Amino acid sequence: MKSPIYHRMFGYDTNLLPNRHLAFLEQGANTIEEARERTGASIGYPGWGLIYHLLLSHLDREREEIIIETGTNFGCTTIILAQALIDSGCKGKVITIEIEEKNVKVAENNFEMAGVNSRIDVRCGNSYDILPEVAKEIESTRFAFIDGSHLSEDVLFEFEILLPNLASDALVLFDNTYPIADEGEDQRVYGALGTIKERYGGNIINLEYVSWFTPGLAMWKR
Repeated sequence: MKSPIYHRMFGYDTNLLPNRHLAFLEQGANTIEEARERTGASIGYPGWGLIYHLLLSHLDREREEIIIETGTNFGCTTIILAQALIDSGCKGKVITIEIEEKNVKVAENNFEMAGVNSRIDVRCGNSYDILPEVAKEIESTRFAFIDGSHLSEDVLFEFEILLPNLASDALVLFDNTYPIADEGEDQRVYGALGTIKERYGGNIINLEYVSWFTPGLAMWKR
């Protein structure tokens, strides 16, 4: 594995964040260690802003939108997704999956403090068990954020489970996309994206200068 690298910003104007609670959590955080303690291993700024505006611009106000997220962690990106739903005036909710029960408790408190808990359905458990059930529950989704396990096999599993539910204009976002692995190692999210392109085609845009170890945020569309 290559040396740690990240492109998360510090010292920015927290008023740029779409939710006041995230701004509160980010105040005074000037290092990765401080940010990890406050918001978990989160995508951070400017990634949060990118996801917020991308989703806000993609929401269809004439329908009920169901957003899928894997890897809730402390719930910061989940807050961004829910805030976009609220600010757009769009019906719908975020279904988010987190494997660690202790993280779910932190996330649920953050959801309440952020004022978005009514728009979030958090499921605790392994995505291998929960995501297939979610896929059966929903008719379709136009926006999914895959950010649970970063191993190639796990990323591919989550993508392929959701694939039949993806609307023709759906966007799928992936975090931690930078090619951080050495030769012979699991190629992680970057490798999974290559396999997705090979198997299913579509278009991938990879933005390397957001998030932290591993940096990078990519979006896929048919």
